Amino acid sequence: MPSRSPSVGGPAAVVDIGSNSIRLVVFRDRSRAAPVVFNERVTCGIGRELAATGRLHADGVTQALANLPRFAAIVRTMDIEDTMLVATAATREAADGADFLARVEEIFGRAVAQLDGNQEARLAACGVISGLPNAHGMAADLGGGSLELAGIAGGKVGDHGSLPLGPLRLAATGIDGDELADHIDDVLSRFSWIGDALDGGAIYAVGGAWRALARLHMVQTKYPLRVIHNYQMSGRDTADFCDIVAGLGTESLSRISVVPRARVATLSTAALVLERLIQASKADSVVFSANGIREGSQFDALDADTRAQDPLIVACEHLAARESRALGTGTALFDWVSPLFEGEDENLRRLRRAACLLADIGWHEHPDYRAEQVYFRILRLPLVALSHLDKTMIALAVFRRYSGAKRGATLRVANALLGPEETEWSSRLGAALRLAETFTGGNTALLKGAGLKLDAKQLVLTLGPGQADLFGDLVRSRFGALAKQFGVSGVIEGEGLREVVG
Repeated sequence: MPSRSPSVGGPAAVVDIGSNSIRLVVFRDRSRAAPVVFNERVTCGIGRELAATGRLHADGVTQALANLPRFAAIVRTMDIEDTMLVATAATREAADGADFLARVEEIFGRAVAQLDGNQEARLAACGVISGLPNAHGMAADLGGGSLELAGIAGGKVGDHGSLPLGPLRLAATGIDGDELADHIDDVLSRFSWIGDALDGGAIYAVGGAWRALARLHMVQTKYPLRVIHNYQMSGRDTADFCDIVAGLGTESLSRISVVPRARVATLSTAALVLERLIQASKADSVVFSANGIREGSQFDALDADTRAQDPLIVACEHLAARESRALGTGTALFDWVSPLFEGEDENLRRLRRAACLLADIGWHEHPDYRAEQVYFRILRLPLVALSHLDKTMIALAVFRRYSGAKRGATLRVANALLGPEETEWSSRLGAALRLAETFTGGNTALLKGAGLKLDAKQLVLTLGPGQADLFGDLVRSRFGALAKQFGVSGVIEGEGLREVVG
């Protein structure tokens, strides 16, 4: 298994030498939910015709060797000591694969780890787990030369291995039509554990071709949130859609603007592989993962305690530390509004914590656009370990914290994805955060001594000693708005003060 250098504090890089593309990804550091600071791909297709010739594609090798010095220069310029180079199916199977990797090692001045099929499958599964810790089912990573499969449950990798089902390899066989579907079925049958590994869970689809497929489906169905990670479809819908795409030729696909030019030649075959995998596993659902082998290698290098952290909360903590004023880690906000959300389940609790962490990241925006800017930013942030519905709930809560309008085109995503209960939760949390910001001016130290108490009839805001001066018309108005969200009257109590609002 590939290893890292001892450095853990600086940036970490992964160079992934695949059958279809070569990519450099630089992470800010080696930590849970470390943001990507650089990501570039070159589509070389070194695995084209490998099945027919047994060798790497000459033009692809030339293109790769012409571009890899740029990647090496970036790694040197960014002074990245913690760099991993990994190679997958094409180079491990080609007669000239070792020679090519020797030239890559000369360019970078460091060794390339040639993964075997089992290692590749395990790291791809680790990538899925890194972005979806509760994933249950089977990770499926489609590269140009191979398909890696791995059972995943409880944050662990089960049975796993590699099959020769990459689109470039299949294209080189010259088989098409029903014969190609039969061939894919025959190869899939080599893994008798596929159905057992799924165990009622989902297929977690990894790889650029399948991400392009998900993007095409979003456009066709007018899905409101164009975020691939954790995009979910039923198994039946996915199979039906794959059947349609598999029947399209390159000419038809090339006319669809959303299909990347580099995927036109392989997308129909990739769709057929996914359709046959759904049939073989009897999957009820398919979840698309933006994380794969590169994120998996990053995750695999972490210690057990770091891997166990919630990547959503870690990412929000990092963002809050960089961009908030005095709201800091959001702990004071979270604790202060907690009496309003007693009995919530664990997922709502973590979503509320995330919203509290992000509650102040819009303070530097223009006042007229803060709500809208923060709303769209949260929707588009590369946050993991949450569903599209979860992400929209957080975005709407922070939107409401900035007093965003209740209606309008801005809320198209929220209106499409959230039901009444989710909208109510976001609106209540947003109103509570808005009250806290107004009451303290963003300095959460002023929350100490003040408290909220909710019962079936009233919401009480208690002001501590010396806090009566913080009370004013704007606090009254926003406290009344919060009480209204819960359908109760509001009572403000303090030294010499008792007032019923609403």
